Amino acid sequence: MEENNRNNQLKFVKALNRESALEILVRLCEEEDLAERIVAMAKASLTGFNAGTVADEVFGSLNSIQVEDLWDNDGQMRWCHQAPTDYEMLTSTLAGYLQQMEQLRNLGMIKEEKEYCKGILYGLLQYAEDGDNEFHEAVPDDPYTLAEDIVYEWKKCHTAEDIKEIQAVYDSLFANGGDV
Repeated sequence: MEENNRNNQLKFVKALNRESALEILVRLCEEEDLAERIVAMAKASLTGFNAGTVADEVFGSLNSIQVEDLWDNDGQMRWCHQAPTDYEMLTSTLAGYLQQMEQLRNLGMIKEEKEYCKGILYGLLQYAEDGDNEFHEAVPDDPYTLAEDIVYEWKKCHTAEDIKEIQAVYDSLFANGGDV
């Protein structure tokens, strides 16, 4: 009977939209006895990133780019829209990944951020070499340029040791023979 009651209660929680759920979670964090448990659970969900998994997600996202979807997301009709550049399409597709990486940095989770960054770089290289959507042929150099830009931005925010590690990953993947 107690399990049935709990399942009934969970229906209400599962019915919440993201904004309402987040608002309730924040209010629960104001209760000291719950805050530590909630923060521990949040940290646990933000750890354990695997560069390979992130790379697969990045590759899948890039390999599914369709110009029509980008126009639709922009809210403008095809015949009235100046098409975004190829590079803008790539950065738009990676925006969520780059935001996640920045969020990890802002939380001081540098180890996780590094793993996430490596995954993005791996995914870009995989797309540069193995992408097979109609968009891939139009962007032969853009994944490399985007990877350079990511490493460049990384250098602005990190210690020499962290920079060296990401630079080494970039150099080994993209073999450009030099610094970004």
